[in-house]
Amino acid sequence: MFKYIIAISCVTWPGLLFAQQIDSAISRNQALQEVVVTATRNEQSIKKVPIPVTVIQKAEIQRMGAVLLQQVLVEQTGLMITENHGKGIQMQGLESAYTLILLDGEPLIGRTAGTLDLSRVSVNNIERIEIIKGPVSSLYGSDAMAGVINIITNAKKREGITSFTGRYGSNGTYNVDGSTKVPYKNGMVSLHANYYNTDGYTLGSSTTPTVAPFKALTTQLRWQHDWTERIQTNISGRYFTQKYNTFFDDTKGIVDDEGKENDGNLSFNLRHKVNNNFTHQARIYYSRYHTNENMIYRNSKEVYDASFFTQSYIKPEYQFDWQIRAQHTLTAGAGYVHEGLAATRYDDKMAFNTGYMFVQENWKPNAAWNILLGARFDTHNQYPSQISPKASISYQINERYKVMASAGRGYRAPDFRQLYLHFNNAAVGYTVVGTKLASDIIGEMQAAGQIQAVTYDLSKLKNLDAESSWSYNIGLQANPIKNSNASVNFFYNSVKNLIDTRAVAVKTNNQSVFSYINVNQVTTYGVEVEWKQTISRNWQVAGGYQYLQAIDNDQLKKVKRNEVFTVDPATHETRALSRRDYFGLFNRSHHAANLKLMYVNPALGLDVTARAVYRSKYGFTDLNGNNVPDMENEFVKGYTLLNFSVAKTLWDEKFRVQGAVENILNHTDAQRIAALPGRIYAIALTYTFQHNHNK
Repeated sequence: MFKYIIAISCVTWPGLLFAQQIDSAISRNQALQEVVVTATRNEQSIKKVPIPVTVIQKAEIQRMGAVLLQQVLVEQTGLMITENHGKGIQMQGLESAYTLILLDGEPLIGRTAGTLDLSRVSVNNIERIEIIKGPVSSLYGSDAMAGVINIITNAKKREGITSFTGRYGSNGTYNVDGSTKVPYKNGMVSLHANYYNTDGYTLGSSTTPTVAPFKALTTQLRWQHDWTERIQTNISGRYFTQKYNTFFDDTKGIVDDEGKENDGNLSFNLRHKVNNNFTHQARIYYSRYHTNENMIYRNSKEVYDASFFTQSYIKPEYQFDWQIRAQHTLTAGAGYVHEGLAATRYDDKMAFNTGYMFVQENWKPNAAWNILLGARFDTHNQYPSQISPKASISYQINERYKVMASAGRGYRAPDFRQLYLHFNNAAVGYTVVGTKLASDIIGEMQAAGQIQAVTYDLSKLKNLDAESSWSYNIGLQANPIKNSNASVNFFYNSVKNLIDTRAVAVKTNNQSVFSYINVNQVTTYGVEVEWKQTISRNWQVAGGYQYLQAIDNDQLKKVKRNEVFTVDPATHETRALSRRDYFGLFNRSHHAANLKLMYVNPALGLDVTARAVYRSKYGFTDLNGNNVPDMENEFVKGYTLLNFSVAKTLWDEKFRVQGAVENILNHTDAQRIAALPGRIYAIALTYTFQHNHNK
């Protein structure tokens, strides 16, 4: 019943249309003056950009009591956490491979065949998160077909501050975090470190851990310096390392599994403001991601399996912003990417080399209109060159209402990982195999007694074709009543040769083997609605709802021609699947909603948040071979997550004590949702003090 209340409330509440996710303590006027950078690659007021932008501020993240990135994103409208091979993000019905994840404007690498595992990112030092929904390939390339999430850790304010946080929660999970910012006359040095440790957990009757014990360390160092009033440099480095230990049963005995994951990056940015109308900057970015896994029989010490995966990435780039006239701003740039790959299952080291150019004209004919026209050209050493154009437009009807529309093209070729990867996540128990290797690897696993059932015709997994898309968004932002922010956005994506994740086999540990297939023509469409209302000085309520349809066009045509069959659950007789029974693509929910109630009282140093997240049922696996989720046991049932946190600041805001409860309803699904361990309790203590600013 509760899930329906959430959905109905988010649709019917008076004035419901959208809310930009901003700190409830900021006034409406201040919020409209907020500057964002991701949507246009340069600084603009969030009120002026012709693209919907969601901004999650540091204060909101703190009030949630979140530690890892997926805890923040799962509560945002239109974002679905997927777990096919790590915790990825699904946007507008497109899988995680189509959403670009940036850290301070630079891409995080190390995707497991398309999915960047969000649990690699801790949130304690995040200043804000900017989310762009809809294609941004015209600025950021093929990985941004669905949108961009930019995690920003560098604050413009040069205030000396140091903080330490300790957090302890269920399953022996604890987190220690420390950060400091030390300003000096012409710059600032900042340092952040985070240590995360958990004992893991086991769901259901399995003897193997659902999530293995692991520990992770993240460190980040940044130096910002102003050499003159017009020349600045920014140098930063980040290092992440994670280790886990688990085990599983094999026909020959227990296998101990040890794995290690490293992720490091360095960036240098030189910015020169020539005059008030022309600014240019040069960047160079280097990143390296490496995993190593060893599986050994506990008794005999015989090697069960050993694997590694290494990816390197280097990108030099130049960009300029030129305000030709008061109404015209030209942004353009060029860059080069060299990406190297080496892995256990690859015969040779492989490399991608990409050169690109982008250009964007921002035309503001008057105060009401804002028009963005842009395109990006990519040339690739493995695949054909591509052009990704985009047009966006907004019109400010009056102070309360603004309409926006955009259209853009994207292109994406299969990468080496989707073709040749062999990845075992022993911490969870699933396996990911590239299409070129799937038949051989699953055959080996069958011979070893590790496969319970094969659920897809493996002969169809040999080749993958490149994808292309056209995407359209149209929406309205409004302040329909006093102290409210609202918006509605309709989206439509048409993707040709979409590369989709598919569970192709079930292992004896009840986890899945995943691979990739081309879906000839896919259409996703729907609407996102968000709304926020300030009730009083201390109370605020916010909500969001997404309706989504994701359709395999060819499969739907077969259904209409009565060429797809199923077994009637009542009569147990074979019958043609009806149009009404066609659900759509796997792993897509038709309905999703969120609701948040906040109480913030600075005078008392008290803040309380209660949040609810609902996701309706979605197809998980194909057990009857008709490539459509249609039987009850092929779905994950709809569920609701309730989260609560309360915090109190003490002693001139130097100390902050916070308690949090996640998944209050204790929802679990041992076989299909490994990331839900049940009800989680946590308590955290933060100590913060400020330094004098050296002028």
